[in-house]
Amino acid sequence: MVGINVAKSGLVRGLMVSAIATAAVPARAGEMLYEKVGTWTVSAISTDTGFAYCTASTGNGRANLQVATDGKMWQVGVPFRGKGRKIEAYYGFGIAAEVGNFDAAGDGVAVMRISSDQVKTFGDSPSFEVSIGGADFSWKLAGGGAAMAKVRDCVRDRGVKAPQQAAAAPPPAGKNCPAPGRYRSQNSNRKVTVTFFNGGSTPATFYWIDFTGQWKKYHTVAPNSHVVQQTFATHPWVATDPRGNCHPEVFMPDPKGGDEANNFQVWFQ
Repeated sequence: MVGINVAKSGLVRGLMVSAIATAAVPARAGEMLYEKVGTWTVSAISTDTGFAYCTASTGNGRANLQVATDGKMWQVGVPFRGKGRKIEAYYGFGIAAEVGNFDAAGDGVAVMRISSDQVKTFGDSPSFEVSIGGADFSWKLAGGGAAMAKVRDCVRDRGVKAPQQAAAAPPPAGKNCPAPGRYRSQNSNRKVTVTFFNGGSTPATFYWIDFTGQWKKYHTVAPNSHVVQQTFATHPWVATDPRGNCHPEVFMPDPKGGDEANNFQVWFQ
């Protein structure tokens, strides 16, 4: 079995900041689904300063296992509810156990740095087990290879999937909707992070208008909820209510406007 290379110092605490000790990981600010791969969920995590890292997580009905990377280093995260900052634990891949040193990262998580060879083992092995803090956990790793590959894609894309991967949709013809072809994306030269907030009492659906004027559906946001989206200057966005009526404003990301100028709000009733 390939052993994990345990970092002696400089472990990036906080690379995994979610409560992955629960069977269902709650959504958090700055987390966006990148892709589902079998039983694995690949997500991109961002902070106030932009993209941070990508994760792949899978559950066993009791707790979640998470593997994360920022493109420079990899970590594995497991549930931990005990005390102490440094934790000695047994882990293995269904063959034999060995000792590893984990770091408590808070939020019920302990993390350990892993090597590129060990990342491959997550893709090749049938299961991963850990005994930590007096608790034993085991996860099946089916589809792990595809999930690790998708995490690499996520980091390469900095969590932003190419716009053409979104499904095309016919432009709604409801009230306030712009005429087909009136708006088009011009280029993808300057990245912008925008926030779409739905302050109304009914769901709102957000569309990107592509380079040919086609509408691509991206998000349906519940009332009093928001979603963070990476996009580009010159890329128009439109919001509709469930009846196909449009918000009067066509949203244009502004790379010089800051967070406030790129916080787009709708109030459908």
